[in-house]
Amino acid sequence: MFRGLYTAVSGMQTSQKRLDIASNNMANTNTTGFKKDIMVSEAFPEVLIKKIRGQLPANPIKTNGSLEINRDGEGFNITTERGFFIVDSPMGTSYSRELNFVVDENGYLRTYGRNLEGRIDTSEGNFVLDRQNNRIQVENNNIDINPQGQLTADGAVVADLIYKPNFDVIGTINSGRRFERTHTDFNQGTLEETGNALDFAISGRGFFRVTSPQGEMYTRNGSFYLNGNGEVVTDEGYQLLGRNGNVILDGDDFRLSNNGEIIVDGQAVDQIDIINILNVNDLDKYGQSYYILKENAEIEDAPFEGEILQGFLEGSNIN
Repeated sequence: MFRGLYTAVSGMQTSQKRLDIASNNMANTNTTGFKKDIMVSEAFPEVLIKKIRGQLPANPIKTNGSLEINRDGEGFNITTERGFFIVDSPMGTSYSRELNFVVDENGYLRTYGRNLEGRIDTSEGNFVLDRQNNRIQVENNNIDINPQGQLTADGAVVADLIYKPNFDVIGTINSGRRFERTHTDFNQGTLEETGNALDFAISGRGFFRVTSPQGEMYTRNGSFYLNGNGEVVTDEGYQLLGRNGNVILDGDDFRLSNNGEIIVDGQAVDQIDIINILNVNDLDKYGQSYYILKENAEIEDAPFEGEILQGFLEGSNIN
């Protein structure tokens, strides 16, 4: 009874969070450069359930059942009827019949997702455990899984991946789902022509760099103005950064090239410093259109390969 109530309450809380996120997205449909948020929920750990009265099934766990192994690039996807795979989640040990994992940068087997570029991302992954509930670590990526469900590294068995419970175990159960985190969708929004010389839009991946009292921030909102010092600033007064520091202009009689060069009287006087951040999962929203780097995170960037369009703004990416 209490488990049922707890499951219902957690489901209601998760639904309320999803509604809050959807409402915020809708409220920012017309916000320049806004990127929609997506709620990521997580099931509570799957725990084993046992039958304590009555006749047990003849063989609830098919110890000789199937084991299916597939590769996903560097990762593995495995399913089995022989028992359960075990992972160490932030909420405790969880059991399942399907597992996706890869070797992380420290040699541990972890579950994974994929980032915007399709690259494997283990930052939110759970540690894979062996059947003795120990985290599995290997020295290199030369691993495989044999027909017995054992992990091999360089041909040698290093761990048993399948936990085979007693015959009184008849399955698993969880307590519903909970809110885990908010994921920001950084896909491109629509480009809208304004004709304003101080409106810039990024076509492709990248962010404008601006300085603020809180430090450097990043934004896709290219609606800029000139302050009393001739600096190009945002609505909040944050200065746009170029290769020579704060971008300074003498009025709006200039031209912007596709690579961000500021052309005055035929001469390039500065260039907008666009940063192409690869690890966007390490960015936190600040307000509606700004992003700051998470504490202890470091920027992973790549050359900017897009274009900057003058006289355009990027709309939100809310469908």
